[in-house]
Amino acid sequence: MPSNPIGTIILGAGASSRMGEPKQLLKWQGETLVQRAIRQAEALQLGPVVLVLGANADLIEAQLVKGRYAVAHNEGWASGMGSSIACGLQALLHSSNPLAGVLITLVDQPLIETANLQSLIKKFKKNNSPIVAAYYGDTLGVPALFSADLFSELLTLSGQKGAKAIISKYSESLAKLDLPAAKLDLDTPEEWQSFLQRKNFGNY
Repeated sequence: MPSNPIGTIILGAGASSRMGEPKQLLKWQGETLVQRAIRQAEALQLGPVVLVLGANADLIEAQLVKGRYAVAHNEGWASGMGSSIACGLQALLHSSNPLAGVLITLVDQPLIETANLQSLIKKFKKNNSPIVAAYYGDTLGVPALFSADLFSELLTLSGQKGAKAIISKYSESLAKLDLPAAKLDLDTPEEWQSFLQRKNFGNY
């Protein structure tokens, strides 16, 4: 069982071009999606938390509530999610004692709860797997927890090559957690309005 803390990277650097406004600042249940993601991560009390921003960073930061998290700015955010992962991990490693692993989450997965993230962590501590990844819609993805042994590979990510590239590489040795809530994908105003109008999220 890992004794070192586990860092968390919250990815929120995208431009939300299809949405027409920053997804990070969309409000649900009285809080913005970015603040919701921060609250969920801080509630874990695992270790350091870093929010990675890129597009609309000034606008988003102006609406953030102060907390224990740090903000990292990815100047290369437009190249893709891979660079944001590397940016977030660099920030964690520069500001923390040795980490046992890193949890990677997204701002735009509003149905993910702290309890879901705790289940990932529990499986990570119980198993000797290099990765614990969410399983949804016949695919593996984030939220996902990567052991420190994979930090060097995460730091080399760039462009559109994100966490899924490493998840795929270790697909035979990783552990998966059924997490249908991670399937929700909100990219357009129509999808967002449909989401807001839903009464039951039991089937996601």
